[in-house]
Amino acid sequence: MRIIYVDVDTLRADHTTPYGYHRPTTPHLQKLADKSVVFDRYYCSDSPCLPSRTALTSGQFGITNGVIGHYGADAQFRLDSGHGPEPDRPLLGQRLQLDGYYTAAVSVFAERHRAYWFHGNFRESVRATGNWGDEDAADVNRAALDWIRRHAEDDDWYLHLTYWDPHTDYTQPAEWTERMAASAPVQSWPDEETIQEHAEIYGPRSALDLHYSLTGGGTSPVPHNMPDAIRSRADFEHLVNGFDGAIAYWDHHFGRLLATLEELGIADDTAIVVSADHGEAFGEHGMYAEHGLATESVQRIPLVVYWPGVTDALPAEARRNDDLLYNIDLAPTLCDLLGLDAPEGWQGASFAGAVRGEETDSRPYLVLGHGAHTYQRAVRTRDHLYIRTYHPGCFKTAWEQLYDVTDDPYLTRDLLDEEPALAGTMRSHLAEWWHEHAGRPGCLPDPMLSNLQAGPVYYADPTRYARHLRDTGRSHLAEDLEQRLAVPRASVPVPWHAPAPPRSAELFGRWMEIFQERATKKATEGKSVR
Repeated sequence: MRIIYVDVDTLRADHTTPYGYHRPTTPHLQKLADKSVVFDRYYCSDSPCLPSRTALTSGQFGITNGVIGHYGADAQFRLDSGHGPEPDRPLLGQRLQLDGYYTAAVSVFAERHRAYWFHGNFRESVRATGNWGDEDAADVNRAALDWIRRHAEDDDWYLHLTYWDPHTDYTQPAEWTERMAASAPVQSWPDEETIQEHAEIYGPRSALDLHYSLTGGGTSPVPHNMPDAIRSRADFEHLVNGFDGAIAYWDHHFGRLLATLEELGIADDTAIVVSADHGEAFGEHGMYAEHGLATESVQRIPLVVYWPGVTDALPAEARRNDDLLYNIDLAPTLCDLLGLDAPEGWQGASFAGAVRGEETDSRPYLVLGHGAHTYQRAVRTRDHLYIRTYHPGCFKTAWEQLYDVTDDPYLTRDLLDEEPALAGTMRSHLAEWWHEHAGRPGCLPDPMLSNLQAGPVYYADPTRYARHLRDTGRSHLAEDLEQRLAVPRASVPVPWHAPAPPRSAELFGRWMEIFQERATKKATEGKSVR
């Protein structure tokens, strides 16, 4: 069996055609969905990018594999010492290799996030360009289609493709943005009043700090696709048009991938799985064009599974599934579909029965984590979402929240005080999950709780950001941030906890020096030649 896993960074499910979006963003994905099973309640166990892909390929929650964020101790994958993979918890690619599958990737993910263990999944890893991320779909396709053509006659391979186009910044040609803008109006929420209220929400990728970063100047690097800030409905529509244009641009190139499989005569015996690492917030909780919270718009991701001879033979009603599923379930599912045993150390559960169109049982709830911009965990049942904040980072967010997602999809009405019994039940679900994975003999410490002293400060240093708030006339918000991050008087810093100040600005500056030195050297050499 040939398998292609299509990993689309930041592909929000409800902005795609198979999930009912009112704009024609993904006609080629829909073409695949017409002969696939589409999963409506599929969530990344951990977000954003690094935690999600670590969970996906390790088959384990971040609380176990160690990766809950993007920096320092938050991003340390728990590897055993010795020779070869851990027998009871190999990576997905390692497990496939044990049964003779040739595994390969066209992805810059390992380089982008310094996740070099990711290469352990693959016998062959290709970087389509010299970039460290945000590669254009055309460049990814150039390398991917070349690889597929060279291996079209081979069997038993697994190819992982990472596309970046829907991730900020939206760098596609303006024609794609304009095409989406002309296709249908932008959703009606958030309205003008809500956007004005969001001016009181602070944090990177909030309405007024859409482009704030440790190194950026706060203006849009792609003004034709993204505004400088969200101050009005017009700005919001501009932003969504850019996001939808990026998705449509990716889908165009995905269509070329499908056409190549047809051309080579292997479309009918090549399985294709399309998913994402996380979604994207567009106004939910005042966050825009970012994936910084353990919330519905971030944790819910698309999953379209085409398995030749199986999903294309199902009746239409069997090609839709609404079980509550994690992305850590995918590794055991692929093994199940291939007739392989799943390792005992994986924590996901196979949903191969759903791919085959069988009746399946859903989990009663999921526990979802985020650790890059904030430290949060959430509990998702069929109707409700409970969110617990352990550290707010530099973002204005409540310590606890409870929403009815079915009736309030944009999470505008917090039910925490109105539904105390339900809140108690959700808290107990979170506690039960935590004790199972971090509160039993042999469990390793919960990295989210172990790192609370440092917190998720990679993308925004609190002291510097508070100064920025004051410099932009928002002293009351700076005071709110400082109050939230005030250390309790009873706390005493312990000497074994090494400080981990972010080095983003330092590293960025050093790379700029290197690039400038190289440019100067080239210019000098050019003059000497003349």
